[in-house]
Parts: sequence; structure tokens; C-alpha cells
Amino acid sequence: MLTSQDIAKLGEIATLLEVSAYPKPGNVHRTQDFEDMTYEDFLISSASIRENLYIAAYNGSKYYPNMLNAINIGECILGCIKETNNLVKTNTNLGISMLLVPIAATFGALSEEDSIKNLPKAIDTILKNTESDDAIALVKAIVLANAGGMDNKTSEYDVNNKNTLDDIRKNHINMHKLLEMSSKYDKISYELINGLPVILSQGYPVFKKYDEKYSRNDVTLEIYLTILANTPDTLINRKYGEKVAEDVSKRANIILNETEIGTKERLSELKSFDIFLRNNKYNPGTTADFTAASLFVGLVDKYLETGI
Repeated sequence: MLTSQDIAKLGEIATLLEVSAYPKPGNVHRTQDFEDMTYEDFLISSASIRENLYIAAYNGSKYYPNMLNAINIGECILGCIKETNNLVKTNTNLGISMLLVPIAATFGALSEEDSIKNLPKAIDTILKNTESDDAIALVKAIVLANAGGMDNKTSEYDVNNKNTLDDIRKNHINMHKLLEMSSKYDKISYELINGLPVILSQGYPVFKKYDEKYSRNDVTLEIYLTILANTPDTLINRKYGEKVAEDVSKRANIILNETEIGTKERLSELKSFDIFLRNNKYNPGTTADFTAASLFVGLVDKYLETGI
């Protein structure tokens, strides 16, 4: 039986494993930084989200299923970004927070043997019962993180519009509705309102298949590569267009199918792929977020019965 503290700890561990995976192509990892963010920035960010993951898990356990609006998903996401922003001056974990907070709340609510089976329905129920305050908090988190998740894509509820917060409250737009609007162009939003299809059908099964058979590093890389091969990255798509995102996924798919996990051949191909992506400034940031969330689901499932 996992406690809310356990769930939060596993969320932090998942983000630490994700950022440490070497050589994770195109992203920050233990031997590669970006100009504007470092490996250490991500370590700090991982520690910064644990408190709000705990709050989300605790609120899920306390208020599900009868007071769902009191779980305060939006405020917990904003809390993650505020805590991070106090220590790291760049957007390192908005996408991760958007995924991990609702998942943490749902695991807190379920905390039973078949939590994974019930996860899609329960997370949908929780998000559909959010309120306009949750949506407002999410918009504030996006603005604070200085991220482009929902802006400049739609005339409605653009985070750059000063009237957006008032409009959200006036029109009773909850977080689920806001995510639904942005799901047309943002895969994290789509993931949250459609039962976690990438996490549960791509990332988590890889964790189940390879956990304890290979190193944590190899398992994390396999999750990352599987997701990138099957799901063109939102961040690359947004910056460089759909064709580039699809070409990157094709390259990942070739590596996945022509080399084996944990081999020298795989390591060599990943290093070459990493160089290619960095030289072109192609950053699969959304893939990294999905990887962290997949590890989180896998770790919670692993320790659900025994606790940690």
C-alpha cells in the first residue's frame, strides 16, 4: 500500500531517471546541457515538484469520489512551477507537472490493486470535475513557465490575452475544457483528456517488459525511443513543422527495430542520433515528458502492493 508521500517520492524518482538517461537523443542528460538549461537545473526541478505531487496525491485520497473539485489539480501544477521558478530560471518541467500532478492525484484516489486498469477512467473523472479556478491556475503556470503550450493557437483563452482569466471565470471553463481546446495541437493536452494513450500503450508496457531485466538507464532509453518512434514530438512539430517531427520519429524507429536494447550497437546509434538532433536543434521535449510520466506509472504499479 503506497502512501501519498510514497507516490510523490516515486514521481520525483521518475523525473530523475528520465533526465539522467544517457545518451538520451536531443535532450539534456547527464553529459549534455543546453545553452539555457543544464542537467543540474533538471535535478533541482525534480526535487521542486515533490511537495505538490504529495498534495495532489493526498487530496485525491481525501476527496475522491465525493468532493472532486477540492483536489485542486490546477493549483498543484502552478505550485510545481512556482517552486521550480524560485530555483531555476528556465522552463524545465511544465509538461512533466501537467502530466504527473493529475496522475498523482488519481493514484492517491485509487491506491488499490487494479489502479492501472482504472487509471484512465478515474483521471478523466477528476479532470472533468475541475473548476474554473483550476483552469486559471493552469494558465498562470504556463505564463510563469514562459512556455508556449496554448498560446497563439486559438483566439479563445490565449494565455497572452490579458482578458483570458476573466473570460475563463465568466464562462465557467474548467481545466478539462481548456485541455480539450488545446488538444488539437498539443499532445500533452490530448493525452490527459483521452485516457493516457501514449503512456499506457507505449511507455508503461516497455517498463513492464524490461524492468529488472536491464539497467534503469537502458529501460528509460527504451521507453524514450519507443515513444519517439511512435509519436512525433509536439515540441519539434511546433518549432520545425510536421514533416521534420515525422522524419525524427522515422529515425528513432529504425534504431528501435535494427538494434537491441542494452547493446553496443544501440549505444553507438543513440550517440549518433543525439549528435544529429543537437546539430539541428531538434529537441524532443514532449517525448521526455511522456517518458517521465511512463516511468512514474510503472514505478507506482511496481510498488503498489508492497509500498516503499
